Amino acid sequence: MKSRVFLTLADGTVWKGMGVLKEAVEGEVVFTTASCGYPQTLTDPSYCGQIVVFAFPPIGIYGVDKERLEGRRVWLSAAVAAKLDETENGRFEHLSSWMDANETPFIEGIDTRQLILKVREKGSIMGRLDFEPVLPKIAELPHDMVTKVSCKEVEVIGEGDVAVALMDYGVKENIIRSFTSRGCKVIRFPNLTKAEDVLACGADGVILSNGPGDPAVLDFEAAEIKKMLGYVPILGVCLGNQLLARSCGASTMKLAFGHRGANQPVLDTKTGRGIITSQNHQYAVDEATLCGTGLEVAYRHLGDGTVEGLRHKKYDALSVQFHPEASPGPEDASYIFDNFTAKLKAAKEA
Repeated sequence: MKSRVFLTLADGTVWKGMGVLKEAVEGEVVFTTASCGYPQTLTDPSYCGQIVVFAFPPIGIYGVDKERLEGRRVWLSAAVAAKLDETENGRFEHLSSWMDANETPFIEGIDTRQLILKVREKGSIMGRLDFEPVLPKIAELPHDMVTKVSCKEVEVIGEGDVAVALMDYGVKENIIRSFTSRGCKVIRFPNLTKAEDVLACGADGVILSNGPGDPAVLDFEAAEIKKMLGYVPILGVCLGNQLLARSCGASTMKLAFGHRGANQPVLDTKTGRGIITSQNHQYAVDEATLCGTGLEVAYRHLGDGTVEGLRHKKYDALSVQFHPEASPGPEDASYIFDNFTAKLKAAKEA
């Protein structure tokens, strides 16, 4: 049964809505501008610990296709939208019942336009959902979220002559699907796996996945990536981009409200080509710290000019801040996966 729910931000502002809430929930309040793909957003491990506000007003129209999710569960703390619209009686489960089954609150009836303006003004901010206005007790998200969302043991997915080792920092399932559909065997490793064990599997390349949280606290992961540089081709995605930077000595920084949505414009600095990308990140590589790292900017955001990708000048390593696998979003950047796979196959045949 829906009841009145209050979202209280750390600055004391309060927003009223309606939803099913069993107990108080806290998280970092962020927003996404994507107009489709809400089931993929809800199951993206990179949203772990966050209260996600949807800018697109009606959410829930086409239900939930469980075959196209991005994680094995709902990872975000709660979802907020202006309106839950389940008027379409399609072949998929209704969003509300699916969220209830996942024990994750979905709050509607909030003026998301004003809420998003507040987040843009203040930056991402902690919030608390409760039955009455109560300030959040948690000052920031915990630092162990990557270990929380990563797989717990090595998994092998798909078949193929080319094998890629996937470092799982909170990988989206469509990254795995993208490589298996290109004829690759994917060997999925937990985030705390040592570099020597990854290299011992004989993979032809390494993928550094997306994931949640602050890359500055992931010292172990960055150190192990450094040990793999020069041994196999490396491709980083989102958090993987930030960790590649850290492994080479660069630093990262927190953006005010991040890039989240399916319409982020990016420039390929090598070709001069502009692409529209899907993104979900709060942190970015600090370009001022790239000097002496061996890295150069491969992609740049056309909105705020931040680093959207890196290329190593000596080793075969490329990384992107955006999501070539989309889901949701445009497929302009899918050529990055095409190029990486083609390179591995060519080396295998040589």
